[in-house]
Amino acid sequence: MTYETETKILDVDKKQIGQTLASLGAKKILDTKFVVDWFWEPGTKEGEEPWFLRIRTDTEGNSEVTWKARSEKLGKSRTHKEINFKVGDAGAVGEFLKELKLENNAHQEKFRISWELKDWRFDLDEYPGMPAYLEIEGTSEEHIQEAIRILGLKNHKTSNEGERILIQKEYGLDWYRMRF
Repeated sequence: MTYETETKILDVDKKQIGQTLASLGAKKILDTKFVVDWFWEPGTKEGEEPWFLRIRTDTEGNSEVTWKARSEKLGKSRTHKEINFKVGDAGAVGEFLKELKLENNAHQEKFRISWELKDWRFDLDEYPGMPAYLEIEGTSEEHIQEAIRILGLKNHKTSNEGERILIQKEYGLDWYRMRF
């Protein structure tokens, strides 16, 4: 099990982020489209989820399942436990979860480009109908704030919310059904 600490930087310029990260020597590690399905227990109310299960598949057919615990806010960042494992057949896993009586409550598609630099991870996400945002993962909130300074993004709006809350509140979109 790992802990993930992250902050989202909103409304970023995709081209500029890529150029800045390249100039700093960041290594591009991913450029894909994801298809994501979310599962949780029946009767769970929005905002009261103790955990989520996510099945995510990339354009090359690689799939993984992630269990995510409820997040804890750390100032401008958030942290949560998560467990990830690769699976060979995302459709079969989805059917298995339904047989366990879990509900498939949400489906999204998004484009993601990811880079690594030192001990940071940068994920540039693009969902349909909204501007791109950059998620920065680091070892602590201070570590993430250092990355924000290095990238020259101090004046950008940030969010410590999960994708669902960010997309619904900030952009007024239906997170439960996001397709290109």
